[in-house]
Amino acid sequence: MLRNPFAGGGIWLWLSGADGLAGPLSPESLAASHPLWAADMARLAPWRKVILGPEAGPAAGEWCMAGGDAGQVVDPVLCLGPCGSTLDVARIFLEAGLFPPFTSLLTVSQTNGRGQTRRGWVSPPGNLYAAISWPTEEGDLSAMAPVLVGVCLADALSARGFPACVKWPNDLLLTGRKVGGILLEERLGAVVAGIGINLASAPDATALRRDHAVPAGYLSAFAKVPGAVTVWAELVKSVQTCYRLCVAVSGSRELSRFAERWLAWLGREVLVRESGSDNFRARIVGLAEDGGLRLQRIDPGPGQDLTLHCGSISLL
Repeated sequence: MLRNPFAGGGIWLWLSGADGLAGPLSPESLAASHPLWAADMARLAPWRKVILGPEAGPAAGEWCMAGGDAGQVVDPVLCLGPCGSTLDVARIFLEAGLFPPFTSLLTVSQTNGRGQTRRGWVSPPGNLYAAISWPTEEGDLSAMAPVLVGVCLADALSARGFPACVKWPNDLLLTGRKVGGILLEERLGAVVAGIGINLASAPDATALRRDHAVPAGYLSAFAKVPGAVTVWAELVKSVQTCYRLCVAVSGSRELSRFAERWLAWLGREVLVRESGSDNFRARIVGLAEDGGLRLQRIDPGPGQDLTLHCGSISLL
């Protein structure tokens, strides 16, 4: 197992990058990529160059570490140049022992970003594309992880003036528009969450799949947004606080009740699509203790209670 050079936390930029993982970047190139990144680079200056040798494994190369307000960051935020997907880089770092819980990667853009069912995630500069190592727990914390990541993010966004909610199982909505998505992948017994949040732009309606449930939106259409690094570092700190609350109420019905506070469309009628089954109408009742969506069927078969574990919903 490699010694983790990022264990002390802080915000890091991978100056040299690495072939096959991420392109090179610098504070200057990031500032030139989008005004939101430019604001971050100015706020986080001065930057101190750090050279990691072969003992750093896949992270070897030139990095720089932020001064400025970066000392407030508890866990490492590793910023990458353009990459295929933050999830792919996270897998390599995880295999090398460089990605403990709440360590995260943040990139300026992705060429192969992905969402649910391997759908492409459009990733232009200016928005937030991250991967974060999620704690692995037993019981309901593990079963509800896909929902809890969204709940913790929605709670963090709401605390910053963006009243977000979770469209089951893993979309972030703001005033009826999708502003973010979450994809969990398990590697080597660990869980990594890929997260995309639209800060500065959203895909045009023509770029969305034909059966999309809600229109796309972006945060800066609702209020002023700081840069991606600033937003992400603040979100990670709040997410950890929310996660500790989830741990405190785990092992009881209270966890699902806690998560229901951020559940979109609770009590409303939705159209349910299940793979290999006919669509049907139902009312959202709440969350099950294993993270499933509790429904009361309306048509056909009125009055039947069921729990949805795989499928999609859209508002009627």
